[in-house]
Amino acid sequence: MAKKMKKAKPHRRSSGQAKKPSRPADENSEVMHKTKIRVIGVGGGGGSIVSEIAPHIKKADFTVANTDMQALKEIGKKVRTFQFGQNSTHGLGCGMDPKIGQKAARDAKEKVANLFKGVDLAILVSSLGGGTGSGAVPEFAKIAKELGIMTFGIFTLPFKFEGVKKAQIARSSLEKITPNLNAFSVIPNENIFQLINKDTPIMEAFSVINRRLSDNIRGLIEIIYLPGIVNIDFADIRTILDGKGKLAYLNSAIGDGENRAEEALKDLLNSPLNEYDIDGAEKIVFDITASKELRMQEVEMISRTISDFNRRAKIIFGVSQDNNYEGKLRITLLAVGCGKEPEKVAKDPEDKPKPKPNAESAPEIKPAPKTLPIGKRAKKKNQPGNKKKIAKAKQPNQKIKKESLPQKVKVISAEKKSADSKPFGRKNALDLKKEAEDVENELLEEEKKWEVPAFLRRQENQ
Repeated sequence: MAKKMKKAKPHRRSSGQAKKPSRPADENSEVMHKTKIRVIGVGGGGGSIVSEIAPHIKKADFTVANTDMQALKEIGKKVRTFQFGQNSTHGLGCGMDPKIGQKAARDAKEKVANLFKGVDLAILVSSLGGGTGSGAVPEFAKIAKELGIMTFGIFTLPFKFEGVKKAQIARSSLEKITPNLNAFSVIPNENIFQLINKDTPIMEAFSVINRRLSDNIRGLIEIIYLPGIVNIDFADIRTILDGKGKLAYLNSAIGDGENRAEEALKDLLNSPLNEYDIDGAEKIVFDITASKELRMQEVEMISRTISDFNRRAKIIFGVSQDNNYEGKLRITLLAVGCGKEPEKVAKDPEDKPKPKPNAESAPEIKPAPKTLPIGKRAKKKNQPGNKKKIAKAKQPNQKIKKESLPQKVKVISAEKKSADSKPFGRKNALDLKKEAEDVENELLEEEKKWEVPAFLRRQENQ
């Protein structure tokens, strides 16, 4: 007979044992979100840059996107590959036709969108001037913007010896990309000659740029991930990058020795790869990394030097401690909104504002002529004798000489002659004497009128 199973008695808590309360969820506690950064190299040039810098940077995801299947096979194992546009290119490149690259990216819009899934910051890297990068990157940036992803672009421009056509393609592509990016940095390949000599092999020359970009990107990522004494997190980076199509300056520099701060600052603010600096930047974030011996004076000097470029800029700074930098000091800086606006050129030379004349060049300004006294005025401006009449009219007590009215004399004489002269026959001496007396009397009457003040003459005329 099977033994009966005893029922387990419920455990009874003694009266003195307190009940353990369940741990309620803290309403104020938040789950820490781990920032995800993805660096995407688009096209052959962008893929080469990303595949070289990926082994040196941790805590970021690296992807190379290309239509060329053969180029993707040469990418290292630490980099994720993404092929698109098989229907457009059949696994080949796009040559120098950006339209093919654009179509390939549009056809793979859903696949491209998956690249940005769960990403907080996407860094797009490409060498513009070819077909894949120049055509596809504008579409990648547009898709990222539609998904609300924060984007930062790093682009290289062709060498001058590559021809005008490539340069035109690169510039045209850049104009299409930037409206869909938060910020971007431009590096002309031509500037590499400032870092190499004539004996440098070509592969090593390209590695110089890649190493520089690797240091800059690594510095930016360390700003976000490394905890600091004065901490900077992704929220600060998002504040700096917030905007549309802003030109950015990203650089990281290391100083060593007694004057390590000055040495790092000099290299930081004078990047040979960029054709612009942080002058006029709207927003700036920088981080100082050193070991325990970092001095407050160094922090103050670095901060003051950077802020002096633009005191109106919004500046966020951090200080990190890393024992790997013993005796050294590293500064990483991201400035957004760099460059000055081009001066407006007048459409027409006449539209330019006329300069105000100075005391030497200003023409002499003559006072306006005074009006004649009310009463009898000269009938013609240029009539001889008028100026003398006006001058005498201002002094009514002064007599006007007969010689001052030669035309008046001629007019009166002519009128008298026409009235009294006989149509037929010659005048005798008496007639001529009488005419002379009449003319003289008329002149005297005229003189009497001018001797009377103007307001009295008006009363007489009335």
